Amino acid sequence: MPTITRNGVSTYYESIGKGTPIVFIHPFSTSGYIWTFQLSAFAQTNQCIVVDHRGHGRSDKPQQGYDIKEIAADVLAVLDALKVSSAIFVGNSIGGMITMQINLDAPQRVIGNVIVSSGTNFGAGMPPEVGQAFQNDLKGAFGGLIDGAVSAKTKRERPEVVDFLMSQFLVQDNFPHHVFHASAGDPNGVFSWNITDRLKDIKKPTLILAGEEDQATPVAMNQFLADHIPGATIKILKDVGHFYEIERPAEFNRELKQFVARVS
Repeated sequence: MPTITRNGVSTYYESIGKGTPIVFIHPFSTSGYIWTFQLSAFAQTNQCIVVDHRGHGRSDKPQQGYDIKEIAADVLAVLDALKVSSAIFVGNSIGGMITMQINLDAPQRVIGNVIVSSGTNFGAGMPPEVGQAFQNDLKGAFGGLIDGAVSAKTKRERPEVVDFLMSQFLVQDNFPHHVFHASAGDPNGVFSWNITDRLKDIKKPTLILAGEEDQATPVAMNQFLADHIPGATIKILKDVGHFYEIERPAEFNRELKQFVARVS
């Protein structure tokens, strides 16, 4: 099982295929399995690297240490282990945040970015009762979050997508509840991480994909990224929520293929 260990935390990764490297970084509470529809498609022409970031999947799940900067450093350590000098980064949700942090910390490692349904400063304006709901009933509150993050069409035509996302959250070996609370409480964790004043420093080609029906990271949050990352383009997606890569995988793959061809 390939892992790298950094500061006592082991991070699991997989690498398949050859060509311009693409690094896939998954959303909060899921794992690298969410990129299944992309791996077989892109490994035919590219080196595909999938990382289970700390607290998730087959990586270690420490009691603390969920600063986005720390997770980004884990991903860079994976690239070091694989002797990959630069790559295209594809990040969904917190994966997009990790991608943006890598751009700030190691821009020379970045060829281009595809940021899917992400943002910065998530917690700004979050009503106190929302945070209290996660404390009182994490399963129920997170289930509501996932339900609002998937489009109506996906729920109607592909209910297995919602089942998959909830099962990833519910399996403690994949995502223990202490990881949620530690991440939420970290001053630079998923809800508090704020690079608003540094978005201008992300200079590599960037495509932002935002689901029209995503209630977790609404279109306005993604539009803010597009407006402040120099040269970034945004595409608003009809009948898509937070998880474009599994809600509409064939369509997502076409978008990614075009981007890879452009920046490679």
